[in-house]
Amino acid sequence: MQIAFSIDHPYTPEWRGNNELPEAERFTATLSTMTVSDLMLLLDGFSEAGVEGTVEVTSIGTEQMKPIIAQLGTLLPKYVKIHNLNRAEDGTSVTVDDVIKFPYFLNLSVELLMKLAEISTPQDDDVGNSNAPLDSEPSQ
Repeated sequence: MQIAFSIDHPYTPEWRGNNELPEAERFTATLSTMTVSDLMLLLDGFSEAGVEGTVEVTSIGTEQMKPIIAQLGTLLPKYVKIHNLNRAEDGTSVTVDDVIKFPYFLNLSVELLMKLAEISTPQDDDVGNSNAPLDSEPSQ
């Protein structure tokens, strides 16, 4: 049997029009699929915030954002690497720690967190015959 399962996923964030820049000027990220326990923590944070689907930072209140923001510091460093994002003033690389720490990057950090949830959540196509009864015999 062969399965289509990737641990690392290249991603081009949409933040501040990044995805519309010429390819050589874009920054990218590598997102790694989360563990089940981390995914459950994130989904609990979304549930606590009363959020379903994609989150736009400007569309929900501060109190709703707190459970989601609480996940940033734990999950982004474990599962995200940023490539080719540099500070204009001195050319130093922007790190995941910078993205978590500074409010300037809040929309980016939430975008990355949402994409992590998306790539880590199994879809029906990923899990095969999810509609088969649990007591059915496997097909040969």
